[in-house]
Amino acid sequence: MLYSHKMMTQDRKAAIKKLKNLVISPKQEVESFRQKIEETFASSFIPCRVENNPREYGGVKCDVLVPEVYTSSRIVLYIHGGSFAAGSRESWRPFCAQLANASSCRVVVPEFRLPPSHPFPAGLDDVNAVFRMIYAEEEVNLRLSKKEGENSGNVEIVIASDSSGASLAMALVFKLDEKYRKSVRDVVLLSPWLDLTDENPIAQSKKFKDEILSWENVHRAVELYTYYSNVSNSLVSPLKAEAENFINFPSVYIQIGEKEFFKAQSELLKTRLTACGIECVIDECENMMSMFQFADEYLSESHLAIERLGKYICRRNGISEDEREERKKIMDINNIFQG
Repeated sequence: MLYSHKMMTQDRKAAIKKLKNLVISPKQEVESFRQKIEETFASSFIPCRVENNPREYGGVKCDVLVPEVYTSSRIVLYIHGGSFAAGSRESWRPFCAQLANASSCRVVVPEFRLPPSHPFPAGLDDVNAVFRMIYAEEEVNLRLSKKEGENSGNVEIVIASDSSGASLAMALVFKLDEKYRKSVRDVVLLSPWLDLTDENPIAQSKKFKDEILSWENVHRAVELYTYYSNVSNSLVSPLKAEAENFINFPSVYIQIGEKEFFKAQSELLKTRLTACGIECVIDECENMMSMFQFADEYLSESHLAIERLGKYICRRNGISEDEREERKKIMDINNIFQG
């Protein structure tokens, strides 16, 4: 039976209704917003047979999501969104488990501090502490594997994020010195928030339409995160960074929906990175809204987007096509679910 246009429309409406819970409304109380996110996105079921080994990195509680087949030479640090003020390991666990499976990587999801009780830079300090501890452990593991005769390269960390988490992800890289920055293989940004100042074109125009969020939503989130005069700080609004901040910056992968109003900011970031000789890929998903990847039960495009994201993360110095086919055969023989 063909999937009808009416059913597709209903699914899209359901997806939009779900995704709107990821952005705080102008008059919404923080606690009710947090509760709504947890009710909507948290689940006791972890998909794709991914195992969770929770632990602390740098004093910060983290999920460590481990797929059945993964590379030991690469790890993902995932910084969740949630309008700065909400979100948790629990509510991002189902999505990050899918990402772990698609990328054949361990994914670390930190429970960083949130405003308004812990405004900027508390969350940034937490993810910085997590990053440094991950680096230290991966470096030790790398040395041990070299002693055992394995053909190991360098420490490879992928920093991934979505929406407001992109601000923290970019700020984290800005703060890393050369030694640590060299270990960052990629920065992955899903529907990123990059310029949060009132001077940006989105804030000043009513022509920009988005099915999920408005500038009023963003303004409310920023109001909780930091004081007004700090919004133009590059650690809050990455597009305000000077050119020298992008020297030796890692390659960047941006996945956005065609219909989100922050798309122009992603294109501007690509222009700036390209001018500095940094690789930047924009994966624009036709007819999709902000953060569509989190509505996979309604949108088939979500699954395809996560699959492309996984392939990007393990693209070079990783799994070749021959190795990928061999991996598939092994998983099929052992009845391992591939998601």
